[in-house]
Amino acid sequence: MQGFHKENTRIAKNTLIIYLRMLCISVIGLVAMRLVLKALGQSNLGLYDVLAGLIAMLGFLSTAMSTTTRRYINVEMGKPDGNPQKIFNILLRIHIGLAVLIFVLAESFGMWYIFNQLQLEDGQLGDAIFVFQVSTIVACMGIINIPFQSLMEAFEKFGASAAIDIIANLVKLALVCVLLIYPGNKLRFYALSMSAVTLVMLLLYHGYCARRWGSIIKIGRFKDRQLYKEILGFNNYTALSALAYIARSQGSKLLVNGFFGTFVNGAFAPAYQLENFSVMGVTRFGNAAAPQITQNYSAGALDRSIDLVCKISRFCALLMTIFVACVLVELDFVLDLWLDKVPVGASLLCFWTMISALVRTFAMGGTQTYEQATGKIKWFQIINSSLSLACLPLGWLAYKLGAEPVAIIQIYIGYTIFYRFIEFYLLKRLTGFPIATYLRKAYVKPIIVVALVAAFVAVYGRIVPADASNAVHVCGIAATLLFGGLCTYFIGLYSWERAAIITSLRGKFRR
Repeated sequence: MQGFHKENTRIAKNTLIIYLRMLCISVIGLVAMRLVLKALGQSNLGLYDVLAGLIAMLGFLSTAMSTTTRRYINVEMGKPDGNPQKIFNILLRIHIGLAVLIFVLAESFGMWYIFNQLQLEDGQLGDAIFVFQVSTIVACMGIINIPFQSLMEAFEKFGASAAIDIIANLVKLALVCVLLIYPGNKLRFYALSMSAVTLVMLLLYHGYCARRWGSIIKIGRFKDRQLYKEILGFNNYTALSALAYIARSQGSKLLVNGFFGTFVNGAFAPAYQLENFSVMGVTRFGNAAAPQITQNYSAGALDRSIDLVCKISRFCALLMTIFVACVLVELDFVLDLWLDKVPVGASLLCFWTMISALVRTFAMGGTQTYEQATGKIKWFQIINSSLSLACLPLGWLAYKLGAEPVAIIQIYIGYTIFYRFIEFYLLKRLTGFPIATYLRKAYVKPIIVVALVAAFVAVYGRIVPADASNAVHVCGIAATLLFGGLCTYFIGLYSWERAAIITSLRGKFRR
């Protein structure tokens, strides 16, 4: 039990660091988004967003390798006789090969798409080619950086990782401020600025890993063909999941562009930004416990691993509920405060995006980490990817029949709910995961909190007029935060968790 207490304390500490990091990056990102929209305009911002999505689609293999890399480093560290240097070297070489492959795909298929399929306004072709070339180089640098980030997560150095990310985002904000007064081509300057930020992150991550774990990242000659084959075989299935994720986050942008053009893509940009911030917070929270979920499973401590999965799922759902409620209760006010000029249609898109983020959170939790820890991911990835990819032709059909742009978000909400039921069946059938215990520990309390908070938001919307003063709007957000926090504390947490929080706070006040 003492070991569990230390692990819980470490998870709590990592979680606090992660959320402080998320808060800083979110504030910086929201300010940067307002300035970028003001400097570039809705159409140019939409163009940049589409091109970034195209590169992300070409790089879906690297997204898969990110998951694979974290899994294999954590498993190796959980073994008594593990060799982290060997696994790191093999993973680094695979990532370098992926960077080369993605560069070739970008220069062939990517350029063909720009010249033949991309919907552009007059005079945007030259800018599109320049931004795409620069963004391709940025993506390749980011791929090579993945093993270094995964190594820091495996050692649970979330404080150092947070510092690096905050520094990089501050550099980004500074460059965006320069963008406002830059007299030349602002879109090209913005693309170059983002490449500079990625380079700074690569150098900082590499420098930190070299100083702390020089023996692990030291280049060595490891010719384990069986291990290469095992990693790439595992990655084949995670690649399906990555392809599904890219189809959801980036393929939909290309679909919207094909039917509605870059102007509507510009309306989607703030919605995607909000979703990225919210889902990023949940993902980072899950990452705080991911090393221990995987390492406990690898060491044979299955009960501890499952207990962590239940806790992480519950905490993620509770935190996302509070965030979504605070955004939706005064959505129009938040958008007006955030953006200098709110893009046409952005409010409706943001509303459904926040609903989608909440549904995704209930469908994420720690179960995906547990699946990866078991290694039995084949049918999870095949079914999940097939259903997710099917959403794109369904979206195409809906748009062809005259649906509004928001239809693609609603389709993905339906897919998320449907697949969750299938995932429960597979978890029980393939891994013996205790579904009934999970539902009781992870879902019952958050669902009650969601119902109470949703009722509060609905009543607030009927009582407070849309043309109320700014002070009233701010008080409404604060009241929602307070109500959600109280519901989470008294309903979302167990009694021993509340007692642990009180004991911890008393100890800190005494010190």
